[in-house]
Parts: sequence; structure tokens; C-alpha cells
Amino acid sequence: MASKFTLGKEERLKNNLAIQELIQHGRAVSVYPLKIFWNFSPDLHQKYPARAAMSVPKRKFRRAVDRNLMKRRMKETYRNNKHILYNTLNQHEKKIHLIILLLSDEFIPYKRMDELMLEILHKLAIKLS
Repeated sequence: MASKFTLGKEERLKNNLAIQELIQHGRAVSVYPLKIFWNFSPDLHQKYPARAAMSVPKRKFRRAVDRNLMKRRMKETYRNNKHILYNTLNQHEKKIHLIILLLSDEFIPYKRMDELMLEILHKLAIKLS
């Protein structure tokens, strides 16, 4: 397994069908302005305990540079804090898919995004245990 603080290709959820399935039928955890839709992974042989995707709606941030900035912040804070989730998943031998959505239309500073990501990952870890 790769270094603890990476977010490689195999850890990202890119399958459109899996993402649609998550949004339609997944369970949700919310800490405003973040919301996580998650579901147990049908692929038991996936290398990492979780595969994640980030989304910032075009309705909230019209300019692509603004959406990309917020997605970069979300990815970076997830990458730095995912060990919280991974520890719980490894203890219970579970694999999940998740998508993290930004619900706010305001810019969130990196420090605040980090606090929010910590809080929501703790909340999800509690639900999974």
C-alpha cells in the first residue's frame, strides 16, 4: 500500500454509474456546508478501504476556477485526514465508496475546510463503527 498521505488514482471514485448510485441510494452524513453520500463497496477486492469523489455544483460556483479551487481544498483536507476513516474501516474490514459535496455558495478558507472535513469524517467513522 502507498504512503499514508496520498490520494492516488485507485483511491478516487470516477465511475459515473457508481456516483449516480451513491447519490440516489447512498446514505448521507452532513456537517454544513459539507455532505457525504456513502455506501458499501460492491468490489471487495478494491485495494484501499475507501474510494472518494469531490463535487462542487455549478449552480453554487459559476466560474470553473472557483469550483476547482474549492475541490482542491476539499481533496487536500480529505487527503490529510482520511486516516480517521481508514482506521475505522480497517478495524471492521469494510470497503466504501463516498462522494463529498459542497453545499455552500461561499468561499471556505482552507483552515475552516480542514475543521469541517475532520468533523464530518469523525461523524462518518462513528456511523460505520
